[in-house]
Amino acid sequence: MEKNTFNKTGDLFYVICRISIGLFFFITGSSKLFHPVFQGYMLKTISSLGFSHPQFMANFVAFNEAFWGLFLLIGLLTRFSSLSLIVIMLVALVTKDLHSIPTEVVPIDPETGIYPMDPFTWLTYFFFLPQVLLIMLLGMFSLYGYKTFGIDQFLVKKKEDFFYL
Repeated sequence: MEKNTFNKTGDLFYVICRISIGLFFFITGSSKLFHPVFQGYMLKTISSLGFSHPQFMANFVAFNEAFWGLFLLIGLLTRFSSLSLIVIMLVALVTKDLHSIPTEVVPIDPETGIYPMDPFTWLTYFFFLPQVLLIMLLGMFSLYGYKTFGIDQFLVKKKEDFFYL
């Protein structure tokens, strides 16, 4: 059985990314719960999207960001916390951020005319959205789990490989 250590630079980088993104979600969720400015911003965003019970939804989303972000940060239920954060990011992406992608390309020189958005330019705008990158990284965390550093390592039962080849 392999010892659970940082044996690759990739493992260390993976853990740094997991901790950083967990910290990001924990801080942003906590700010939306407890800081009056961010509470107002979150409530305004949820209200403008047309969700019913906007105050409840704003607090619910903020709590889940902070809660699952903390779990991701400490490596507890890493796969489930990543999937929970993916759901939050997908809802944000579909309800709010996809609509921010322009439908036309306006060149620097307006005399050349306005061009309709082609698929490759649309994809460029799409991949510039931070939610897309976060969804991809969270997807990686949900597939690989805690890796080498996290509370999950104490919850996983040691298994012997009977079919080691």
